[in-house]
Amino acid sequence: MTREEKKRELTRMLKKAPEILSPRKAAQWSPLGRNAVYDLIHSGELRSFRYRDSYIIAKDDLIEYLLDHADDLPQLTARRIAAEEAIRKGT
Repeated sequence: MTREEKKRELTRMLKKAPEILSPRKAAQWSPLGRNAVYDLIHSGELRSFRYRDSYIIAKDDLIEYLLDHADDLPQLTARRIAAEEAIRKGT
């Protein structure tokens, strides 16, 4: 799949997402966890803006990040699922 095809698919998948996302909403609309979104914001990898005492992320910036790291996402998703299961089990 070409980059342009991936971009079209991500745009289709996020069609109903708001144009401006909080880190929490960005995590809900992507395979990234909330803490990962904050880590990416603080490292500068995910473009965001400070608004009052929080951050806002443009949907286009989230799509660009996901495009740039599409090959990394299966590993991130697997780690997120394992972490959520550990939390549910109380370990």
